[in-house]
Amino acid sequence: MDRMNRRQFIAHGTCLTIASLVFPWSLAADTDCRVAHPLSPPDPALRGRCPNCGMVQSMWARTWKTFRLEDGMREACSFHCLTDMAVKSGQVPQDVQTALYLQPRGMVPAAAAWYVVGSSAGGTMTMLSKAAFLGRSAADDFARTCGGEVADYGTTFQLARRALDKENAMIDRKRLAKGKIVPPADMQDECVVCRMYPSRYPRHRCQVAYRNGHIDHFCSTHCLFGWLDAPQNRRPMAERSGMIWVSDYVSGRWISGSTAYYVIGSGTMGPMGAEAIAFDRRDQAMAFARAEGGQVLAFEQVEAQNF
Repeated sequence: MDRMNRRQFIAHGTCLTIASLVFPWSLAADTDCRVAHPLSPPDPALRGRCPNCGMVQSMWARTWKTFRLEDGMREACSFHCLTDMAVKSGQVPQDVQTALYLQPRGMVPAAAAWYVVGSSAGGTMTMLSKAAFLGRSAADDFARTCGGEVADYGTTFQLARRALDKENAMIDRKRLAKGKIVPPADMQDECVVCRMYPSRYPRHRCQVAYRNGHIDHFCSTHCLFGWLDAPQNRRPMAERSGMIWVSDYVSGRWISGSTAYYVIGSGTMGPMGAEAIAFDRRDQAMAFARAEGGQVLAFEQVEAQNF
């Protein structure tokens, strides 16, 4: 399948002008703390999209990452999503590349970069920003002006990893509060395929959420993948930046359909019979398949005809 007061005193302005002549680096560095993040306007030449959260590179390029897992190359909007996908897959990301915070249109090896953690500069998917710089001296200069601590890639990765559970809980609450995810209402929101009520199936329900606020609800992955397999549905979803959300079978939590792992061919039935049972973590999907039968597939491998 194809698958973010004007100054009132002339004297003050004069002091700033003199300071900029005597200490030109100080104003430039201070400005760096407040660079537009997300990019404004967005850069249409940057076309990546984070499969874990749906954020786009054209806006969130300053913290963008690419990396390789066993099943191929991936993108991430941030350290948060990089480490989240590492935990989901149970793998250590390889060939990690990162954008530089002040030069976001290129990528460098993440292990060669230095990171300013917790500065006043904006972060992505976290309250603790992690800005990448090529060279320790550049990171030190930024930290002196904008605050934060300088760390290498391994240390920064582990900091992001330890914050995952707390950050995910906060992000889940924000998505629900802002209508990024809309739980289906009983006797009101119907599955767009079978007209059953998804609210009655909390371990199977799915949805496609569009940028304009519209939600397509599904009772199960059975109906979701059947709908996705129809070309007339796939194209409008892509054009309207649809984000697929499925229910983690273990917790019932809404998770990205694009990074979930699916067990097909098990003896566990959903509301429409056989379906792809969704899991946030690959190890949990593997354990379920060993106990109940079936095989584990990534999102790109699942088609309705599989089940």
